[in-house]
Amino acid sequence: MKKLLLFFAALATLPVLAQTEVNTFFPGTNEGITYCLPDTRIEITVSAACITYTPGEFNRYAERYLRVNNAITEAASHWEMTDVNVTTTGKPNAEKMYTVRLNNSTACNINLCQNGIIRSINVKEEEKAVQNDGTDTPAGNSHIDATQYMTEEMLQATSTAKLAELTAKEIYIIRESKLAITRGQSENMPKDGQSMQLVLNELDRQEKALTELFIGRTDTIYSSCKYIIEPTMGCDITKEVLFRFSRKLGFVDKNNLAGEPVYYNIRDTKSVYIPTTEELEKKKVLKKEGICYNIPGKVDFTLFTGNRNLYTGEIPVAQLGVTEILSKELFNRKVATKVLFNTATGGVISIEKQ
Repeated sequence: MKKLLLFFAALATLPVLAQTEVNTFFPGTNEGITYCLPDTRIEITVSAACITYTPGEFNRYAERYLRVNNAITEAASHWEMTDVNVTTTGKPNAEKMYTVRLNNSTACNINLCQNGIIRSINVKEEEKAVQNDGTDTPAGNSHIDATQYMTEEMLQATSTAKLAELTAKEIYIIRESKLAITRGQSENMPKDGQSMQLVLNELDRQEKALTELFIGRTDTIYSSCKYIIEPTMGCDITKEVLFRFSRKLGFVDKNNLAGEPVYYNIRDTKSVYIPTTEELEKKKVLKKEGICYNIPGKVDFTLFTGNRNLYTGEIPVAQLGVTEILSKELFNRKVATKVLFNTATGGVISIEKQ
């Protein structure tokens, strides 16, 4: 299989002069460029956030000195789902591999994905590479060490109450400095707008660091998990557990009862007529004079919890449809037709005659 993928990767870079005569692929027997059509996989990417609350050292003095009555008083954390994204991708179907013979034709520049799935004919395009290392991502609310903004008097305070009082006074001094600068009343005004912004940003950092000693801080880390479903012909699945999600643990396995189950329903709508086995056998022996493509079927797909609907939609799926052929007349010497394919379903997105 690895050799086959390397073979396709090499083909993806070739500009090809192709005739529209197509044959089923047999290794070592056909001359030309080999491509394949995909089966469709449904990919569900679920994003979640872990929110952590940390109380400040002076939380019991927050209301007295800063008039804040909602300071964080206890350490806590929880997970919550933030987004669900449902997409489709193509998986090469080894039973739908075809070889285009090279001869007189305008069907040139056959572009393939790295896995050999056909992307386009006579269309210049660049495949977008999406990388995801699967690591958790902080939300950018990094912690600032407040001690670096404390004065000598503050650091020499002999009690927590005294230190809290001095810290509050320093916060008010910072706020007054910000007001003086923004009103143009400061004795040492910055020389220009850029310098002013730098000064204000630094004062904001100082105020935030010292204020967190009273009100506490909230940190958020984002994470995501991807789940894949490959529909099969006639699929009819109801309330199947895809995964479980816990407010304490985040994503857990579907067999872990510590989490709330996330279910899915999937139903083949049978929107495309499927030929009988005899009809398919007759098609196999026919010589294919054109480019093969898929007419995908469709499924109704729903993702939900016990009390919340996460996704509902109709999704095209290649393996629930049929394979047809683009006429060779689209690629004769007088016509250079541009064709763009959906790499997840093998269906035709657009056809443009030149």
